[in-house]
Amino acid sequence: PRAAAPRAAAPRAAAPAPPASTDPRWLIARAEDERRWSDGVLARFLAGPDPALRARAVLAVGRLQDSASVPALLPLLRDPDARVRGETVFALGQIGDRRAREPIEGLLPGADPDLADLAIEALGKLGDRASTPVVVGYLRDASPRLRGEAAVALWRLADSTAIDRLIERHDDPDPEVRWRVMWALERVVAPDRVDLIAALHLEDADWLTRAYAARTLGRQKSPRGAAYLLQRLNDPHPGVVVNAISGLQLIADTTSALALRLLTGSLSYPHPYVRVSAATALGERFAWVHADSLARRAALDSLARRLQDPDAATRGAAARALIARRGLEALAQVTPLLHDSSVYTRVAVVRALSLLPTPHASSRLLQVLQSGNALAERMAAAEELGTLKLRALAPPLREALSDTALLVAASAAGALADLGDSASVPRLTRAYIERAGDADADARISIRDALRTLAGRGFADSLERAHPPRNAAAPPVSPDFAQSPAVKGAVLHTSAGDIAWSFYVNEAPQTVRNFVRLAEAGYFDGLAIHRVVPNFVIQDGDPTGTGSGGPGYTIRCEYNRLRYDAGMVGMALSGKDTGGSQWFITHSPQPRLDGRYTIFARVTAGMDVVWRTVQGDRVLKVDILR
Repeated sequence: PRAAAPRAAAPRAAAPAPPASTDPRWLIARAEDERRWSDGVLARFLAGPDPALRARAVLAVGRLQDSASVPALLPLLRDPDARVRGETVFALGQIGDRRAREPIEGLLPGADPDLADLAIEALGKLGDRASTPVVVGYLRDASPRLRGEAAVALWRLADSTAIDRLIERHDDPDPEVRWRVMWALERVVAPDRVDLIAALHLEDADWLTRAYAARTLGRQKSPRGAAYLLQRLNDPHPGVVVNAISGLQLIADTTSALALRLLTGSLSYPHPYVRVSAATALGERFAWVHADSLARRAALDSLARRLQDPDAATRGAAARALIARRGLEALAQVTPLLHDSSVYTRVAVVRALSLLPTPHASSRLLQVLQSGNALAERMAAAEELGTLKLRALAPPLREALSDTALLVAASAAGALADLGDSASVPRLTRAYIERAGDADADARISIRDALRTLAGRGFADSLERAHPPRNAAAPPVSPDFAQSPAVKGAVLHTSAGDIAWSFYVNEAPQTVRNFVRLAEAGYFDGLAIHRVVPNFVIQDGDPTGTGSGGPGYTIRCEYNRLRYDAGMVGMALSGKDTGGSQWFITHSPQPRLDGRYTIFARVTAGMDVVWRTVQGDRVLKVDILR
């Protein structure tokens, strides 16, 4: 099944090769797009006389992430052109080869703020803890920008020897530094040192600092931290409450009699992100262990009321929690949601069926898999059957490899891998040869990964090389590819309101061009926001609504120096260079995504809409601004 609203088909990849061009920018772009280092084209431009072309070639090399390029890049750290030096530092960080550590450290004395910022980031990405003393020194820098970047780098290095200096900066006057220090402390598991510091910042005036303090408390996994987090379930900002609930789930403290009562209260929080988070947490055992019978009854009654919640995700999470806590006794309450108006609620209930005793779970899930239910429900049923670890389920899952919906077949492949069913290798091999060549990346990767599990990586990878995807490339680079697209931004008219963004046409021209081409063909019109992770992202662009669909081709990643602050628009991936049409918007800063997912736009209006968008909301129309 497709999205309900009609829209034009995605433009397909063009078969003919583009005309050749002697424009150096095109030659660099083409080498980047084809991921070519060994033929010497990019190396020639790295050594060329034009600093603009050197910088562009360095950017291309960084996107390849080929460690063989490191010796050619290192001399450019001393290039006379500042842009070349900056791009080189960024590229070396992206490649992650530790040979670059000492040369990058050598740049820092006397470096201007822009270069120092990039160098600190790169040292974090290299992951060599020998850099910790250098990075720690920048926690005392006069520039809050560099202090904050040092904290993020220390998060990446995860070096416990930095704990004293991080704690020293916990009360930095700049909130942009404080939340980054809280972020960094989560990677140093030392509850005796960290819990009290993080707890102090649960009262911070800055909501981001409170939210990341809650996140850090959860990752310390100390029962003392749970007591602090329970006090923030009434925070006025939903992002803080979401992180506090997530922290409680990580700690899973079974000694608190208050947890059930307070989480039950969160089911009535005004924002749906909190309600779905609370319902999800109530599906876990930790909250119920020491609760009295009155609190248990109140929680179950409140979950039952949430089955009528206006938010589809909350309805599904409440259904799962009831099945987790009551088992078969909850079926009478939950079964009506198998016919809910939202496919996302139905999928959540299908997944919850796997929590039933195995005979009941298997029969009900098989019924969904073999029915005429929506694509997403059948995929979920196949995946959950794999979790049951029941070898008797292998035959129907093998039959599902021939399903007319390839995504169902791909889900069945993953389930067979979970079952360890090596007897399915011939069927999986045939499915890959016959069907995966025309598949979107997720389906192709799922079948390949199942073969890796059951037949070995060597067999699966040789099969992939022998049968490459036929529609896995966007239209090839044309001579105008080196030019930035002549667009300014977009306005997304959604069922939750309008979101406006501006494009980064210079930093991600291919990605922008791809989005514009799809949008102007009506590709996004009517698509559901299929994924919402509270205080993380909203995600759209899948014509199947399952999270596994795309336009039938992939585009290359255009990693750039932009950072994932709140409201950044990035390309979703199943692996490097697997972008297509799915994009996401961040609710809050997410440094762990920097340099890993292409940023191609930034929200300029409508962040309130982003925050109120829930799973199942739709993009009605996209207007491109020129």
